[in-house]
Amino acid sequence: MHPGDTLTVNAKTGEASYAETITSSAFIRAGKLRMMDPLLTTTVTVACDTRPGTYPVLLHGAGDVGPEEHPFRWARVRVEATDEAARRVCRNKVQKLPPPSLEERWAPDSTWPQSEWDVRTFRAGSRITITDNYDEGSDGDITLTSRAFTDRSVLRGARAVLTATTTLRCDSAPGLYVVYRHDADQAGPDKPWARLRIASAAPGKACAAQQAAKHSAGTSRTSTVAWAAGGVLLAAAAGAALLLRAKSRRTHPA
Repeated sequence: MHPGDTLTVNAKTGEASYAETITSSAFIRAGKLRMMDPLLTTTVTVACDTRPGTYPVLLHGAGDVGPEEHPFRWARVRVEATDEAARRVCRNKVQKLPPPSLEERWAPDSTWPQSEWDVRTFRAGSRITITDNYDEGSDGDITLTSRAFTDRSVLRGARAVLTATTTLRCDSAPGLYVVYRHDADQAGPDKPWARLRIASAAPGKACAAQQAAKHSAGTSRTSTVAWAAGGVLLAAAAGAALLLRAKSRRTHPA
């Protein structure tokens, strides 16, 4: 490899674990292993000032922090020699590199979400199940909201796993949506907790019924306003008639 080259690192189950990081003095920054089923993957870039030689690549556990932790010597990377002109080109190239994608792809038969960036695709109008595997004992304490949901979802469960169901809005435009979490004892703003991608609604009764209910509610409100306005006009007309009758009596005394 040469300075400025970007390396994609893939690991199978057993070779590394989710959220572990790889580091090397040859890399610009550490790479965090994310799930792209069936592999764990990350990207790293060789620093422009890296000198020729072979460098160890270290694997750090997901919870390893501080100097007392001992990373595992996981691999090696060899960097080839380059000249100063190439290093200048490298610096310009590195500045323009896009940030790495945070989206992950987990096994389709696993519950959703497995992580904050476990982005699954659902059709607008569908009913989905949300699963939380990390908040045992929080039955009823966590509320989830999203612009894609038709309601606020409360996670429930007497055991280690909490679940909730919700229906996705039929009028949600295709795109990426954030799910926010609110805890019962939370004082600050809601926190991003998961993400999902909405695809166009499939033709069917579910969305037709949802749209019909929305239209019916709108029509009912319009009718109420119209009836109220009509009542005002009728009252005004009656008042005018009474006023005219009173004037007529004053003009033609008995």
